[in-house]
Parts: sequence; C-alpha cells; structure tokens
Amino acid sequence: MSDHPVLTGLPDEMSEQAATAFNTLRGGPDWQISSHVTVPALSKAALFILVKDEADMIGQNLRHHYQLGFRRFFILDNNSTDGTTDIIMQFRQDHPDAGVFCALDYQVAYYQASKMKALEQFMLLYLEHDEIPVEWVFFVDADELITCCTRNADQSAETFNAMLEDPTISMLVFHWAQAALVSPEGHPVPFGPTLGDTQLAVWPTMKVRVTKVAYRLRQGLSPVTGNHFVEQFNQPASAIRIMVAAGFCILHFPMRSKEQIQKKIVNGFNALQASKQPDYVGEHWRTYHSWYKQGGDNVLMGLLRDHIRSCIRP
Repeated sequence: MSDHPVLTGLPDEMSEQAATAFNTLRGGPDWQISSHVTVPALSKAALFILVKDEADMIGQNLRHHYQLGFRRFFILDNNSTDGTTDIIMQFRQDHPDAGVFCALDYQVAYYQASKMKALEQFMLLYLEHDEIPVEWVFFVDADELITCCTRNADQSAETFNAMLEDPTISMLVFHWAQAALVSPEGHPVPFGPTLGDTQLAVWPTMKVRVTKVAYRLRQGLSPVTGNHFVEQFNQPASAIRIMVAAGFCILHFPMRSKEQIQKKIVNGFNALQASKQPDYVGEHWRTYHSWYKQGGDNVLMGLLRDHIRSCIRP
C-alpha cells in the first residue's frame, strides 16, 4: 500500500500554482511564442495522437512536435475522410529519421482512454528491441501543440530536458492555453508554415484549468478519458511537475473555421452516440450538435466568433 495519498486529479494547490504562473507569464514581458525550441530528451519519448478529419492541422501538429524533439509518433486515425491520412504519410516520407506508426481505427465509438491504453501496450512491445528505450509517453489531440511560451526559451528547454532525465519525476502536467487563428483586424486566418509564422491570439488569463499529462512508463500509470490526468497516482506530489511554471503550455486550437467546426461537432456527436458513455461525457458536443441542428451555419459562425473573442478579451 502506498504511503502517499492516491491522486485522481491535480491537487488544488498545484492548480492554483499553474493559474498564477500562467497569468504572470501571459501578462508580463517574457511572454513569447517560441516555436523553434528543441528538447533533446524527447528522443526517449513517444507521442500518442488520436485524429479524425484534421487535415487543416495535423501536418502542423506533426512538424511542430518533430521540431520540439519527438521522433516516435503513434497515431490512431479514426475513419478520416478528408485527407488526414495522406498528410500523415507525407510527414513520414519527409522525415525518415522519425518513427511514424499510423493505424486506421475503424471503431467510431468514443473510447479514448481504452484506445490509448491499447496503443501504449502495443508500442511497448513494438519498440522492445529499439536501441533507444522509450521512457515517457505524451498525449495530444490534433488541435493541441506543446509550446514554449517564454522568451527565455533556452532556459525553459533545459528545464524541460532536466525533468525528463530526472528519475524522481514521474508525471508532467500541461495546461491548455486557448488559442485562435486570427488577424490583427479580428478575421479568421489559416496556419502559416510554422507556428512562428502564424497570426494567432492566446487568451489573456487562464479562464478554465484543463490539464493534459505525460508520464514516465512502467510505473503503473494509465490515462483517463481525454488524457487529462491518470487513473491513480500514488506517488508523492513532488514527483509531479507543472509545466507552465517552466514556460510550457499546450496551445489549444479547437475552432479554426466554419467547415472544421461543423466536422468536429458532427464527428464528436456520432462518436458519443456510438459509445455507451454516460451523458455527461462530451456534454458540450451534445449541446453544440443540438444547437447546430436548429441553427445551422449561423451557430458555427457564432461559435467561431465567440472563441476568437475569448482569446482576445480579458
């Protein structure tokens, strides 16, 4: 039995620490999107992604995380029909030094936690004989970019690298920073070639506290649905690191265009309907789908405008 309290969510004091750290960084002179940072120890990590119809962003996601230092990508493509799979294959062709595994996930139902656990078990067997052992696993969605958000980028990258190399650290907790693709005039825009070339706005304060985790392998940890925490963490709180304190956030781009929002609402609703999840799981997607069925494109544009405003206004 563990001598430490079993955690099923981030302790309140750490949540407060993260919000304070983000608000201080975001409102101060050191805030800067630094998209060319590299963390060498990420070569010992695997990045897991579950995607569906993300052709407008999946290439950006893979290139961004490759730049950050990831070299092993494990992707489940859930019945994409918009060319997402072709973009993944092109990334694999363009980056021969990266290991890119992509499986076609035929199951429509939303069982993310089970699928990620299965992918982790497969990955451990698949890479059993690799020269570089996998020590960490990271989880992102296609619309999430692990990003250095400070002008002190070199120092921040060194801190991140040291955490990965420190055997006393078992879990890294990243926080969402909602982001919108928007011109200075307030109009929606597409991604540029890199994040550094992209016009975007990031919310001025941490308005909600949403976490995503990465953890050290072979310690009995497994993700909950959404990869927001682990099922149980029975180690001391000192084994957790809050990444915004080190200058790293997850820039989250959930709403990027009318067409993308429409796909996301319909796909999300269909995945939930096909599963046996309780109604509170994905409740916002059920609500958005109801609104969309009643209001059509006006609802989509309203959601996009509201998202942009939330990233601009205090």
